Amino acid sequence: MPGNQETIDTLRKKNQALERKLQYLETVIELHNICTFEENLHKFKLNVRSGLRQVAAEFQAMEYAPENAERVRDLIGFLQHVIKELERFLYPAAAQDESAYTGGKGHEDA
Repeated sequence: MPGNQETIDTLRKKNQALERKLQYLETVIELHNICTFEENLHKFKLNVRSGLRQVAAEFQAMEYAPENAERVRDLIGFLQHVIKELERFLYPAAAQDESAYTGGKGHEDA
């Protein structure tokens, strides 16, 4: 049965090599997902900031009118809903001190 033992040893070595390749590929995929996630967060912040600037400029240019105040209240309600949706993804320890938020990475004006 020495032939069988060699085959088993060969298969074990191949299996170990495949496991190393799998770990490498999992790491590559994880890093790609992290980069993509960070890029998406940055784009989201830029889009929100840009949209808010545009809306703020338009509101400042308009004269006061009740319908404009209602639009602002509607926008505030929408943003509060978005905040609640995002808060679903906070871990309990991270949610304890929400007042310490400074805008995170990329919060500076672009």
